Order: sequence, then structure tokens, then C-alpha cells
Amino acid sequence: MFLFASIMAADTNSSDGSPMMILLLIYGFTPTDLSNSLAELQKQSTNLGTHKQRESYWQAYQDIQKSTNKHVDVDKDGGKLYGIAKYFRSTNLDTDDDDEKGRIEFEPLTKRQMALVGTPKLMMGRHIKLAVEEEEGSSTGKEFIMPWFGEEAESAYRDITSGEECISIDSDRGVFVSTKVKRKNCAGAPSSLKSIDAVLEYISKLEPDKPLQSIAWEGHQPPKVNSYNVILTGTWPTSVVQNLPDTIAHTNTTSMNEIYNLFDTRRNNHYISEAELLIDKMITENGKNKGSDSSASVFIGMKDLASARRNALLKKAYICSTKKKFIQLARSEGGFELVVVNSREGDQAGKFEEWGSVVFETFYKLDLSIYG
Repeated sequence: MFLFASIMAADTNSSDGSPMMILLLIYGFTPTDLSNSLAELQKQSTNLGTHKQRESYWQAYQDIQKSTNKHVDVDKDGGKLYGIAKYFRSTNLDTDDDDEKGRIEFEPLTKRQMALVGTPKLMMGRHIKLAVEEEEGSSTGKEFIMPWFGEEAESAYRDITSGEECISIDSDRGVFVSTKVKRKNCAGAPSSLKSIDAVLEYISKLEPDKPLQSIAWEGHQPPKVNSYNVILTGTWPTSVVQNLPDTIAHTNTTSMNEIYNLFDTRRNNHYISEAELLIDKMITENGKNKGSDSSASVFIGMKDLASARRNALLKKAYICSTKKKFIQLARSEGGFELVVVNSREGDQAGKFEEWGSVVFETFYKLDLSIYG
């Protein structure tokens, strides 16, 4: 099962709450290029789902083309498009209701984002090159679009714009900083790492920009080594993999999806551990309260969480990913640190799940019952 955890992640729903249906990352396509490529996508989706679903996607392609045309400036970038197109549709694709139309949001790339997306081999996934031959000199051969659909569109947008980086070290290929969609090779293959001591010393010297590079969407934010984000990949000596501390993981695979899924699991467990420390703090506070003193700084439960949000009392909240309505609202409003995790099931469940999979902290101790 795919696990994820995120802090104040970018919202992927439109203002009216409708989910994202299509995401297009556009790098250097003219409106004509985009039209031709969308026509190719339409041909490829002739067997997609029901007739109603196919019509909805075909209508989306037309809407995207019309909407992106207005963002073209012939005096800038040679009339080419560089940006992210998000298509939202409220209509249930399984119904015949055509009253609600799709809506498009276009986010032009900044100069830094253009450089990031244009970095060779950085954007991972399906690339669609120009569908037709252009006049000589009008194309560099580097132009592409990347499409995602349905739930993949939402997760890809969050990954591109706010995904936390994993640091993977492959004994043959080198050091990588990556999310599921973005990957940057930061250093060549390490040599002479035959013992656990040598590996730990090597990792201790990995620092931002030395050699860990930034693939952040906003600003220059190279990652730092922490207790869950370092993973050794591929083949390593037994003397290394059998003596790794809990802060470092190993997997034989070189698949970025599998590596990042392992990172997600480790991060998820880390956040649950943090949540359980908050629960311990709540239990301690409750034990110290005497008489009529009912003030506290840590609470559980959705009702109290909603009250704390309405009254701008929230400092930080840990919440299960199944609480989708609250998560969507919190992400759209912001104002506090939100950590979304997947609850564990069965024998893996622990204190976090036993206390309802919701725990939060306020800015100061208070009696939450007096707030409406």
C-alpha cells in the first residue's frame, strides 16, 4: 500500500472543491504543438472507460487548448508555453449531467522552474515529444509535455511542487536526490565503502550543495540528511547491510518508485512516532491537572480539532489520511502545520491508532471546551 506523509502540501483541489482530472507539464510547446499532441492523446484514449468518460476527457483536451492559448506571448519565449495546466471537472463522469463545465488553471514556470524542468534526465515519467515536424530552427529537440490523469494528476502535482526529497546512494551509480517525479544525480559512485564505518562516515559528510543539490520547486532548498531519508540501493557488502542503524535503510532495487515508496513508509513511521510523543505529552498533562484545572496544550478527536481550527488555535496537527474533508479544508486555508499520515492496521497498529489517529497541539495551554 502506498504510504505518504506531507507537511502543508500544496492544495490539489479547485476553489469549489472539485478534484483535478488532468495535469499537464508543458515545456516549450507552441499552441499548435499542444493541439497536435492533445489530438494524439485523444486517439490513444478511444478505449478508455465508458463513453461518458471518454467524452469528458476529449472535452478537457479542447478546454485546455483554448485556455492555454491566452497565455502565449509571441514576444516572450518565441510564443512557446512553459507551465503547468490543471484541469478540474466537478461532473461525475459516471452520470449524464453536462451542466457543470471544466475549469483550467495555468501556472507559468518561473525562470528557476524552467531551468529545473529543462535539466536533462531530471523529470521522470512519460514524455511526449513534438507530434509533428516543425520548421527548421524552431525546435531545439528538448520540448515535451508530461501528462497525468485522475488521482495520479493530484499526486504528481503535489510531488512536483512540494514533494520531500529522498537521498539514495547506489554503490554503482552514485548519489541521488529524488521524489517520484524528480531525480537529480548529485555525485558519482562512492568508492571503497566496504565497511559500515566507512558508509557512516561518508553519509556524515553529505551536506546541502556538498553534494546534495536542490530540486525544490520554490527557491533553493537542498535537502539535509535526517533520520529517515537516506536509503542505500543496489548491491552492498553484507558487512554493511547487516549492520545499518535504524536511520539508514537498504533495498536491492534501483526502481525509483520502489525506493520512494520505502522512503514514504519510513517517513510515515517517523511522523507517527512524533504523534505518539504528543499523545504521551497529553497523558502527562492530564495527569498533572488537578481540581478544576482542565487546561492543556495537546488534544485528540476531530470535534476538538475542528474547534481549534475555527478559532485559530492550532500549532500543529497529525491526522490520518482518511480524514479527507478536513485535510482539504486545512490545506486550502493554511495557518498551521499539518502532517498527514496513513494509520497502521492490524498488528502494526499502536498508540496513534488507539487514540483515534488524530492528535494536535495548540499554541498555549487552554481550556478548549470554552470555545465554540
